Amino acid sequence: MVEIRADLFDQLDVRRAIAVCPLPVLVTHRSDAEGGSGSTDPETRLEVIRHAYEAGAALIDIEFDRDLGVIDTLGLEPERVVVSWHDTQGTPQDLVDRADAMLACSARWVKMVPTARSIQDSAAVLDLVRATSGSRPRSSRLICMAMGLEGQLTRYLSPLLGAPLMFVAWSADALAAPGQVTADAIESAVGHLRGAPQRLYGVIGENVSQSLSPALHGAAYRAADLPYAMVPISLSNPEEIQLLASPQGPRLLDDIGLPVHGFAVTVPYKQIAASLATIQVPRVERAQAANTLILAQNAVIAENTDADGVVGSLTHRGVELEGKSVLIQGTGGAARGAAVGLDLWGASVILRGRDAERTRTWADRLGVNWCEPDEYPESASILVNATPAGSAAEDSSPFSSDAVDRANAVLDMVYAALPTQLGEMARQSDICFVDGREMLLYQGIAQFAAFTGLPPDRSAMRQTLGLTLS
Repeated sequence: MVEIRADLFDQLDVRRAIAVCPLPVLVTHRSDAEGGSGSTDPETRLEVIRHAYEAGAALIDIEFDRDLGVIDTLGLEPERVVVSWHDTQGTPQDLVDRADAMLACSARWVKMVPTARSIQDSAAVLDLVRATSGSRPRSSRLICMAMGLEGQLTRYLSPLLGAPLMFVAWSADALAAPGQVTADAIESAVGHLRGAPQRLYGVIGENVSQSLSPALHGAAYRAADLPYAMVPISLSNPEEIQLLASPQGPRLLDDIGLPVHGFAVTVPYKQIAASLATIQVPRVERAQAANTLILAQNAVIAENTDADGVVGSLTHRGVELEGKSVLIQGTGGAARGAAVGLDLWGASVILRGRDAERTRTWADRLGVNWCEPDEYPESASILVNATPAGSAAEDSSPFSSDAVDRANAVLDMVYAALPTQLGEMARQSDICFVDGREMLLYQGIAQFAAFTGLPPDRSAMRQTLGLTLS
């Protein structure tokens, strides 16, 4: 169905909009008290709802805290009513009691949307959905999700636990609520499932709303007919990782019927992930950075498949690494994982960062070379950008045009929607350029195997990332 947010239009012919839409229409006038732009004045709201009702809307949104009286005033049929409540400030402790009160209303569906400020808030929302659906998940009347970046995972998982539907954005450029995602994003990550996943994986970072990992792994799960899923989990508090991946005792999402088996980890938590693990593979010990956590009973195993991503994507393109000099820009977890992988492959690695002292310290720990921030070693024939530089359109290249001209190959870990300046420079110099999506592909191939013990369908993963099949 299509929701028309009447509060977001100055002049809207509701009757005509409903008439031309081939799908059932839900008309919503979200008040500014609940995150919208609509009035809270009772008379104004009554007239908007009356107009939508008389125009033939299949469903009409009624706010629980201010509109219940209009149901009797207008004689609205319960089957045409969605009773809603939004909390833009947080997730209250009385969530269950509020759900009971709202479900007592005569309405087709009840919609509850608090704001998540922590992973515990998201867990509370998902637990409510699971408990409400009970043994008859498809008969549930409760639509529940959380707003905000940290509530985004609830939009993927709530329908799998029993919510009858989910609200999604018309496009990525037209988000109507904080943390909202598109239908394509949900379909690519969990569209192959018809219930709760037998295994849940997550990609953890400070902001993973744009991560391609859920879609990448979703394509591989779909191709292998595995009832697994990966969802984005944005955390502003790094201490919350312990709640999700504790080596001992209960893990947060396991307690609500979502058996978590592992996490992909991205900035800025790769070093924290490595320290959390009870078992570190040798390249994690060396890099002190993990992008993969595998959860076992009473153990957490840390892996680093960034190494596989860099080496795999370069060698796939025919780039010779053994004996070659590679200059890596960056000293973070991705840079250190790349340095270890390239060094193990036989390349001569040079680390370069903005802080010379930090660069020297990490180079010494890794057992590789380093250079000053403004230095360019003449021997470097392969350039690797392991920083976020290039994520934004206005970002400049971490390497000069002269450096790119002298190189034989360039790898940019950034997978921005638009070509990065570094990528444009490499193409103009007519040298081999490997972008972040190719690196992500080979990182994901290794990560999928580490998670499942199976080789993934590479063509399905390539297609999802928009890469040419080869």
